[in-house]
Amino acid sequence: MSRAFREGVAKNRRINAPVRRRDWSPIRDLRGLKARTIVTGEAMGPLVEIPAMVRIENEHWVFERIEEGVLHNLTHKLILHEGSSQKVIGGTIDMQTAMQVAQCMAQKENRIVMIQPIKS
Repeated sequence: MSRAFREGVAKNRRINAPVRRRDWSPIRDLRGLKARTIVTGEAMGPLVEIPAMVRIENEHWVFERIEEGVLHNLTHKLILHEGSSQKVIGGTIDMQTAMQVAQCMAQKENRIVMIQPIKS
């Protein structure tokens, strides 16, 4: 038995199976996914620069959805400067609430919050 493995298979007894090349075209193959993504994006409406509402309960992250009506009522966004970048930390429905948040951040955390009106 070991002699057969050492010598291999005779040339006239070998099976001739050509290797098939698989033609993969990523652009063609992903065209359907791209079309569905575009349709879904259009159905969602324009992007709004308000972060998702996240809270932590029992050491688990809970993401809350914001109703569309709430987004239309926002008048000001709060921006925190971190080094050379800006980070939007939330939105408010009036200037008075925005001022209260900015004052609390300044007093308790020594951070300056920029209040910027949201263009409707």
